[in-house]
Amino acid sequence: MAETIKIIGGHRLCGDVTPIGNKNSIVAAIPAAILSKETIIYKEMPDTSDIAKLFLIIEKLGGKVINNGSGEFKINCKNLHSYHVDEKIGGQVRASLNFIGPLLARFGIAEVPLPGGCELGARSIEAHTNAFEKAGVKIEKMGNMIRFIAPKKTPGNIRIWQIEASVTATENIAMYAAGIESEIEIIDAACEPHVTDLINLLISMGASIKGTGSNRLTIKGKRNLTGTTYIPKPDFVDIAGFIVAAAITNGKIKILGANIPDIIDGMIDWFGMFNIEIKKEGKDLVVTRGKEGLIIDVKKTGFPLAGINLPKFVPRPWPGFPVDILPVIATLASKSSGRLLLQNWMYESGLDFVRELDILGADIFMADPQRIIIHGPVTFKGGEVTPPPVIQAVKAIFLAALADPAETIIHGTENLKRRYPNIIDVYRKLGAEITIL
Repeated sequence: MAETIKIIGGHRLCGDVTPIGNKNSIVAAIPAAILSKETIIYKEMPDTSDIAKLFLIIEKLGGKVINNGSGEFKINCKNLHSYHVDEKIGGQVRASLNFIGPLLARFGIAEVPLPGGCELGARSIEAHTNAFEKAGVKIEKMGNMIRFIAPKKTPGNIRIWQIEASVTATENIAMYAAGIESEIEIIDAACEPHVTDLINLLISMGASIKGTGSNRLTIKGKRNLTGTTYIPKPDFVDIAGFIVAAAITNGKIKILGANIPDIIDGMIDWFGMFNIEIKKEGKDLVVTRGKEGLIIDVKKTGFPLAGINLPKFVPRPWPGFPVDILPVIATLASKSSGRLLLQNWMYESGLDFVRELDILGADIFMADPQRIIIHGPVTFKGGEVTPPPVIQAVKAIFLAALADPAETIIHGTENLKRRYPNIIDVYRKLGAEITIL
């Protein structure tokens, strides 16, 4: 159901917050339950619409999902009877692709719909099909469905050099490898924290995996992995949102449990270039902005340059700066003194939301669909906007509306609930003035 909110900005955001569990980790961990006939216990699970859809897919395949309350679920796939992912539900969420690997391992066949999810340019599934073909899997297109058929006899050793470090393709091949009695080596594997979360889950289920956290994985699987317990790590994208929120509102936010060096140290380096102060206090992070305010200073910060006095900010595969955080960097740069070239080379339409930032008062020049030049600082003046249906694009507009004393009406905020089900309550507790219309 469509949702519209009104935000009166200009309030300093202060207080303690707990980041949500990594959604991209969870949406791979749920299909992994198919690899076992024993129960997998999932703890600290957020109540998001995407996760609810994956549970429903599991149930339609014949699995059993039990909600124990307080974010704990049990999944048992002992009586799984189908390899066909529901077309209507699966077509609504891109994470339905993650069922390919587990279903292939379990049944030798998987049928999944072409995925939905955020509208981020021409997001093909070539990375998946290319990797599975290298594993000897046959692929057939059936209207809006795609059928994957595993070879009757898998080779003892398979080497897959991916055409790109795709997160979901890496996860898919890893789950397939974990559930069959072969050894699969993945080269140019994605190594984001959510991939590492899944690899650790597969290891706890009984798979033998070398190279965790690197771009080269060697996986030796077996049939019928065991049950285990899964707890997702904090979502670094949520952590980044709180960092930006504290900085642009001149607030002070303690992010509980976020001091995990393997997840946040690289982000801290980049946010420091905007004169944001992030202090590590035990397991937590405390975020404020520096006394001189937010600054993009080429001489002081060490930004790479796109031209004379034009620093650039470009995402890279992990451990580079994550592309999912790029939209809120546009909001941060708009509130910072200086100018910045922001490039999203991964998605053709990934910067479309800056039109809405300009409506609110940003000064952004679009050089082409994948490069923008941001001039700051600006004072956001408010207005009425409808961002593209992309979670992080809506998040960037949401944060911009909090920065300055103006009224902003945002349509389509239900998209935020796909990743942040309680975002309005969380930010209200920090001092934001938000009304659901």
